[in-house]
Amino acid sequence: MITKVLSSLYSWIILVVLVIVVMTANSFYVVSTLNDLSALEARLFTTNRVINAVNRLHVAILRVESGQRGYMLTDDEEYLTDYTETLGVIGELMDEVEVSSFSSDINDQSVRIEELLKLTKAKVNEVIEVVELLKEGREQDAISLVRSDKGIKLYKRFEKLFREIDSSERNMQGTHLANLMSLRRDSVNTLIISSATTLLLIITVFLLLKINSREHEKYQADLESVNEDLESRIEERTQELSLYSDELARSNRELEDFAFVASHDLQEPLRKIRAFGNRLESGYNDVIDERGKDYLARMLNAAERMSMLISDLLAFSRVSTRGKEFDEVDLNNTVRSVLGDLEIAIDEKSAEINVSDMPVIRGDKSQLEQLFLNLISNALKFQSEGVTPVVTITSKEATESDTRDILMSEEYDWVKITVKDNGIGFDQSFAEKIFAPFQRLHGRSEYKGTGIGLAVCRRIVERHNGQITAMSAPGQGATFSIIMPVDSEPFGSNNNNGERQ
Repeated sequence: MITKVLSSLYSWIILVVLVIVVMTANSFYVVSTLNDLSALEARLFTTNRVINAVNRLHVAILRVESGQRGYMLTDDEEYLTDYTETLGVIGELMDEVEVSSFSSDINDQSVRIEELLKLTKAKVNEVIEVVELLKEGREQDAISLVRSDKGIKLYKRFEKLFREIDSSERNMQGTHLANLMSLRRDSVNTLIISSATTLLLIITVFLLLKINSREHEKYQADLESVNEDLESRIEERTQELSLYSDELARSNRELEDFAFVASHDLQEPLRKIRAFGNRLESGYNDVIDERGKDYLARMLNAAERMSMLISDLLAFSRVSTRGKEFDEVDLNNTVRSVLGDLEIAIDEKSAEINVSDMPVIRGDKSQLEQLFLNLISNALKFQSEGVTPVVTITSKEATESDTRDILMSEEYDWVKITVKDNGIGFDQSFAEKIFAPFQRLHGRSEYKGTGIGLAVCRRIVERHNGQITAMSAPGQGATFSIIMPVDSEPFGSNNNNGERQ
């Protein structure tokens, strides 16, 4: 059960989804960690910048004040060198402190730094004032200003505010460092979890591949076993088909023998019956009474019908057994030849035959002539008294709807040939019956024939891998539609012998 679950399609889908989820989660975590690291680094940089700026400012104040006192005590201008240099950069230091205060993470830090800068300016001005008094020779005024404790008070306020700023920034720096260490620990933990998850997924994939490999080997073995069984059955079936083929060949030979007998042996007694009947009719007509003459006429008619029936049956059987190889056939010439054979019948009935341009197809020329001969003959024969026969033969490319009931229809190019007449027609319910051998819709006294002509037509169309259908209504003529491939071989399309599904 577990093996089936692990080797199923759903398990692979779940695994792929799980891999995507894990990779996505890891990616998001990595991006988030990188963002946090960048933010912490920026904050640490800001904190260090504030600390360094205020410290440099503090050192500058101390150096300025030290230079002032050295000059005041010794009257040596050498002490004013460092004093002057420091005054030159103290403005830049104040600007740096002011700029760094804007990015500080501590609330109200900018207010304290602003106050620190005010004290810095006041302290620097106080030191400069003392030095200037000394340079002017007003030592008493300078000493009085120093003893007024103004500078000391300014420095104490400055130092107190400096220490608050420095302390708060260092505390914030410690907080950032602690967060950084925490983020590092979390990153290590996540890396361990991701590694474990990835290892688990790798093991699962390996397990699934192993299971699938075993299943594949099992299925391969089963398939080989089935193939061996199929080969054995195919061999047995081939032997059976070989026997059936031999039986079919024997049956065809018997059919050939029957055709020979029908064309020779069966016709011979009929010819004698007809010959002696004609002699009786001509030589003994005076001695035979009316009843005997009637019997004799019936006998001769029966013999003639029997002879026609045998001839038609022979033609029906020879459609498949004596068919010729397919070749290029111009149906224009075929129809023209048939109309030439029927010239007398056409003239007798003053029939109108309309033929459109016909295609060139592969087929049996003699059988195609027989096909059109039977259809046109029927159109001339099955006519109402006093009606001029009109037969229209057209051809066009078959549409997809025309060939939808033919198997493997996409392998050939198809043509649709229509033979339409204005004859007596028939009820559509007999549309299939008329193609069966020996089926007649009218009595022999009305229309002559054995009822096998349309059966021969269907047999010929089937041999050409086509279909033939009929549409009609009583008194409205009939339309025969033939759908055939343009380029085909005998019975090559496997189309259910031309029958509709």
